[in-house]
Amino acid sequence: MSPLLKIVVGLISFVLGLGYLYRPDLIERMNGLLRDYLLNDAYIALERKKWGMFFLLIAFLFSYMGWTGLRR
Repeated sequence: MSPLLKIVVGLISFVLGLGYLYRPDLIERMNGLLRDYLLNDAYIALERKKWGMFFLLIAFLFSYMGWTGLRR
């Protein structure tokens, strides 16, 4: 995986993490589109903080991996 792609994945994960933590209404709208395929309303409402922290950790991981890959 290229360093720039890792940074992009990190940024997307960061935005999703912040969305889960601070703007759950936007996540619920996105959930409306994906409800039948991947997500469940009750699961999102109950697990929003866990998902938010998960995406923030993934964001930092991919951003760090991308940043160290660019510095070589």
